Amino acid sequence: MRFDSAARFAAVALMWGSSYFWIKIVFGGLNSAQFSFFRILVGAVAMLGILALGRQRLPRGAGVWARLVLIAFLANALPVLLVELVDDAVGADADMVSVFNASVPLCVVLLCLAARRADRVPARVAAGLVVGFAGVLVLYAPWGAEWLSAGAAVNAAAAIAYAWSMLLMEKLMGAEEGGRAMTPLALATTQAVIGVGWAGINMPNGGFDSTPHFSASIIGALLVLGVLNTGLVYMCFAWLIREEGAAKASGVLYAVPVVLTLGMVLLEDHVLGAREILGMAVIVAGLILTRLPQRTAPAGRTRSADRATPAAKSPAAVR
Repeated sequence: MRFDSAARFAAVALMWGSSYFWIKIVFGGLNSAQFSFFRILVGAVAMLGILALGRQRLPRGAGVWARLVLIAFLANALPVLLVELVDDAVGADADMVSVFNASVPLCVVLLCLAARRADRVPARVAAGLVVGFAGVLVLYAPWGAEWLSAGAAVNAAAAIAYAWSMLLMEKLMGAEEGGRAMTPLALATTQAVIGVGWAGINMPNGGFDSTPHFSASIIGALLVLGVLNTGLVYMCFAWLIREEGAAKASGVLYAVPVVLTLGMVLLEDHVLGAREILGMAVIVAGLILTRLPQRTAPAGRTRSADRATPAAKSPAAVR
């Protein structure tokens, strides 16, 4: 694995895995709707500034923006809408929800198979994703969950939607717009800008029920979650998808519960049990399997890279 790829992978895992602790701080002064709006607003402003400094521009063309809106809808708006249909979709069984969140990589593989694009998922990557998911099951042990319930169906639909959005991101960054492939920076910025619209639409759903309280710690946590989690780290995730493909890049979602669990040990005095240690070990084994160097590039990655301009390939140009 190249160092730059490993660094992006680690950044995404660390930031998304630690989100829980930052969100706890923000919820000391904001409710859920307010948090969603201000987080994405901070992220959008930051990414627009970075885009301007990098002398890049937002994409043009109704067709491109239609696909960008669809990606944002699948990854952000649709899960929220589904959860609102079922009151217990999030809180009924946290372990079950965590398992569905971690099932996204397998959903990516299944969608590739359904589209008869198995060539986009090398056998070793698919095997590693299966092993990693087995580790998630061991870590959370959701054996008593109500799998045949409306809450389970909603979370399953949300996982499929998010997986679909990742495949659309991969395709969009491989397509050319005006002679240039869309960069991860441009993609992340557009998603943040569109996200402001989705969050604004959701504000009447509780966002005006109370007055938000901003302390120094809450503002700091919002900056971390907005600038890093929503903006720069999402750009790193998009970069992983462009360079490695959606299936392999999605494996980072397995690292998130590992980071979260270790964070609970460090910050909340959580005591690890033997099952949790075993689960994390299996997850790590699966991730190693997915990220071992491969002798030949997956189909589609070489063609995608060849279409990109030298500026789009350069890390400095993208950032």
